[in-house]
Amino acid sequence: MNTGCTDIASPRPDLGAAAVVALLTPAENPTSEPEISTLLPPDFNVLTGRMFAPSQDMHARLRAYEQQIPRWMEPFGDAPLDAVAFACTGSSYLLPDEQRCGSTFERSHDTLPLIAAARAVERALNALGAKRIALVSPYPPSLTDPATAYWEAQGFQPAFVLQAPKSKVAGHPIYTQTSSDLLAVLEQAASVKRIDAVVATGTGAPSLPALAVASMKSDTPILSSNLATAWAVCEDLGQGMALEQWLARDAAWRDRLAARFPTALARLTQA
Repeated sequence: MNTGCTDIASPRPDLGAAAVVALLTPAENPTSEPEISTLLPPDFNVLTGRMFAPSQDMHARLRAYEQQIPRWMEPFGDAPLDAVAFACTGSSYLLPDEQRCGSTFERSHDTLPLIAAARAVERALNALGAKRIALVSPYPPSLTDPATAYWEAQGFQPAFVLQAPKSKVAGHPIYTQTSSDLLAVLEQAASVKRIDAVVATGTGAPSLPALAVASMKSDTPILSSNLATAWAVCEDLGQGMALEQWLARDAAWRDRLAARFPTALARLTQA
């Protein structure tokens, strides 16, 4: 389904009867594509665009990702798209409000919903009526502090900010983290009393397997950037379910995750 005003006809692909989503993710991010494609329901087709900014400074790269969305969308051409998902939460933490992307993306022949990960998490928290949150950050302190300030500015109370352990291997400080490390921190966050929700921020850390395990042991809602983004995409395309169904212990994405990435779950449940 295309929600825009289409002036020229684009053939619908056989693979994507429900929707075709353009997913924009940082070039090195190994997580957002498999997690979001697993979270989205059947007949959703995810076409990925890799955003590459050459700066050695992580903050400069993050700012460029959100400020140059038209550039990242160029390779999609006239592909039959129904929505754009901007899977980079950290970008929104570093930009002032007036420089963040809007909620739509204009193409020459249609207007697409644009779902930014940070805005999707905000929508999910509001859907839950959550105000007092525990924030689980995979970021170094230089990005955790802006993330905390961002959520405060949106009207939430990050009562507890928990840092995921630093990766033990060389490489990107976020993308080299493990589900096992995140699980321990998520379980700690979910055990905190008087918390409305736990937010595992960041699209690049492997949070979905950890969320799947931790959420089976706690009644506190646990959100991740990728889960919120997938939910918001479905909402904007009129194919949404209540967020509580996405968080339920029998949510359909859990079976898809187990079928697609059994080793990741086995490592967590057998530890």
